Amino acid sequence: MKKSVWISGIAGFVGSNVANKLVKLGYDVNGCDNLKFGYSGNLDPEVKWINCGFEQVDFDFLRKYDVLLHMACANIIYAMENVIDTFKVNALDSIKLVELYNGQIVYTSTSSVYGNASHIPTPESAPENVSNAYDQSKLILERYLRLRSDYTTLRLSNVYGKNQRPENPYCGAIGKFIDSAFKRDPIKIYGDGQATRDYTYIEDVVNAIIMAIDQDPKNTEINIGTGVETSAIDLANMVNDAVGVPRLATHTDARKIDRISRRCLDISLAKALLGWEPKTKLSEGIENTIFDLNLWK
Repeated sequence: MKKSVWISGIAGFVGSNVANKLVKLGYDVNGCDNLKFGYSGNLDPEVKWINCGFEQVDFDFLRKYDVLLHMACANIIYAMENVIDTFKVNALDSIKLVELYNGQIVYTSTSSVYGNASHIPTPESAPENVSNAYDQSKLILERYLRLRSDYTTLRLSNVYGKNQRPENPYCGAIGKFIDSAFKRDPIKIYGDGQATRDYTYIEDVVNAIIMAIDQDPKNTEINIGTGVETSAIDLANMVNDAVGVPRLATHTDARKIDRISRRCLDISLAKALLGWEPKTKLSEGIENTIFDLNLWK
């Protein structure tokens, strides 16, 4: 029998993809979103949800579900200007949420907790190196869950794909790069373009999350990435080539936040504990994302 799942941040980029897939697979799904970062249009009509913040949820209602998938958060760009609210949402309110819920928890954290890792690809055993309100607050909830148990934490890395919306100021790099290519504008790159990231396609991430839901809690943190690093300039070239426009890019000063020179995750533990590994190469994922973005341009 499939588990019932309640999702915070259900209308967000990743949350909506998970909810839509779970409903198609026949799961009982519900959740909430205050639409601060999400869009109601991301959700299929069959998905049940309420428009509110997760801190407003009726916990007696929430306890009826087998799994709490906690995805709602203040993201890294928002955190640059909203430090106090970021800690409130990602740490304080999130602790209150999981404290009042007695069942299995799947928490989507971030590979940003590694900072500028000394070991590439980076395993879960690497020391955390947090430096801003976003990664610090995400790590606080990770550590609280270690005390609680009955959880699986997934450290996601640079997720991209369907339901990324370039007009959203919090959209990830690939969505913004594709939008610039569509407009025939030079792609904006922060810094010299040599910084690398581990880009993970949304369908692969959704599959990892569903595996974590279906399986018994692992009571540990698990990297979800590809084990492949790609520089910003190489990514820009791949996007321009895929859209079929000249390789145009412009460089600007590096941001004050997320100044990571290299990111690439060791995903051995995901393979061992979840039986998960990514299926989508970056070139294929970019093409899929271009198709999805074209549907509503």
